[in-house]
Amino acid sequence: MPQAVNVHPLRYLQALFSACEDLVKELSSSSHGQKSLHLHKKSIKNLAELGEDYDAVIICLGAKADMLPELSGRLPLRTCRGVIAHLQLPGNIREEYPDCGPSILSDAWLAVQGTRSLYMGSTWQWKSKNSSPNVSADEASSALEELLPKVSAFYPGIKDWTFTGARAGLRAMPPLTPHGSLPLLGCVDNFVGENYNCKYWLFGGLGSRGLLYHAWLGNLMAQAVLSCNEQLIPAELTSWKNMNK
Repeated sequence: MPQAVNVHPLRYLQALFSACEDLVKELSSSSHGQKSLHLHKKSIKNLAELGEDYDAVIICLGAKADMLPELSGRLPLRTCRGVIAHLQLPGNIREEYPDCGPSILSDAWLAVQGTRSLYMGSTWQWKSKNSSPNVSADEASSALEELLPKVSAFYPGIKDWTFTGARAGLRAMPPLTPHGSLPLLGCVDNFVGENYNCKYWLFGGLGSRGLLYHAWLGNLMAQAVLSCNEQLIPAELTSWKNMNK
């Protein structure tokens, strides 16, 4: 992928929030009146704790959405743990990764961080519930045994690189349907209680390619929430609620 870019998730989220702050300032200086944006970090035990503070709540917790008591066991998400390895080129090796060389997306992938540093991924441990980012020595060894042969097929020089560490994450993959693996969107008021009207919404199950369409889906979700109209979301993305009926 010659024109590929690597996305650092935390920096990307920080940039999105900064963009929201800029938009609020722009709207406040126009005829829309004073606007404000606040980031609150708070631990909750259940969704009901947010009921009195907000007009609407959008749940974007990935694999941890199932940890909320109101949603536990009710979401058709397929959990999958993935391990990513960090490798560096030893100082005594002169043949660096090409300065303009691309990151590679294949059965395994390489996210290049310069000529002497890269990330290699990723494993797929289906049905895992382990969300810890920490990777044991045994798990790291197993990941290398799985990933190195795959990478060697398109980049033989990987044999000269040295493993320096590994991190892991827990994916929340959407269910398989006749339409494919589609994200889970929609209003979940009936999961939380009977006295709510367009208050609680779910945005999840975007899968491994969610970065490609998350902005479009986010726009659809925002329109649905603001207008209190779930029908603005394509029916294919809300049909998951009928799976257990």
